[in-house]
Amino acid sequence: MPGPKVKCKVNTCNHWMNGDLCAAGNIDIMHEEEGKMAQNPEQTQCKTFYARRGLANLLGSLDNVNWGGLLSNTFLPGGELYPSVTCIVNTCTYWAEGNHCKAEKIDVVGVNADESQDTNCFTFKRKS
Repeated sequence: MPGPKVKCKVNTCNHWMNGDLCAAGNIDIMHEEEGKMAQNPEQTQCKTFYARRGLANLLGSLDNVNWGGLLSNTFLPGGELYPSVTCIVNTCTYWAEGNHCKAEKIDVVGVNADESQDTNCFTFKRKS
């Protein structure tokens, strides 16, 4: 099952690229508070967030980079650069068995975020 296209507006993350692209190989969308089920987008988070500060954070994020997509997009701008998505927010309409996301695209937001709790999946829609 192909994952959704990811539009990321978390400009303080090591994986963020111009054009609101995400250079991560995979992102994890989770409930913001462990043990609780999300009821709205503000209760979700991108657990893959690595703050863009210092060498330690940069090195810590290198194990999850979509190198092929990053290089091709750097030299041939306009290409698609989308990570795979693991979503454990099973209260979302778009959640699918196996922790997949069946939305066509997702919007991850968190301008000026300092930590993953400052990020949200704005595509979240509560199951009826």
